[in-house]
Amino acid sequence: MNTMLRWSPTRKFHFHHDVDDLSLRFFGGATDEAVQRPASWLPAAEGRIEDGTYVIQLALPGVDPKDVAVSLMDNVLTVKGERKADPDTTDKDYFVREVAYGGCQRSFALPEGVDATQVEAKYANGMLEVRIPAPRASMPRTIEVKAA
Repeated sequence: MNTMLRWSPTRKFHFHHDVDDLSLRFFGGATDEAVQRPASWLPAAEGRIEDGTYVIQLALPGVDPKDVAVSLMDNVLTVKGERKADPDTTDKDYFVREVAYGGCQRSFALPEGVDATQVEAKYANGMLEVRIPAPRASMPRTIEVKAA
């Protein structure tokens, strides 16, 4: 007997998570409580060096700044956030729902010597900008080539 399932744009993600969870439990002996699901969406990011400062921008539309956490540990910058869905979906007949909701996380490896006390994060218009002063040793040095 075939069962009809209602189409869901996120169904494919659930399938992969379920297979990953099953693999972890079967091969690693993990329990349901020990299996952590990956982030449900991945924000787009841009990174550049600007006047001796690493500038990392992440697109976080629909995320409340209170639901964003930025941390720096062992030279790894981690940004976590959560986009919350409208809790009241009753009487709403969606014909399309493509926006992903839930948690997200991005991590960026930084060079040795980054000073965590100098990191600044600002959120405006759905964009998070994190500025990290680059350590002097990690900045490229131009060496003059002299003619012999």
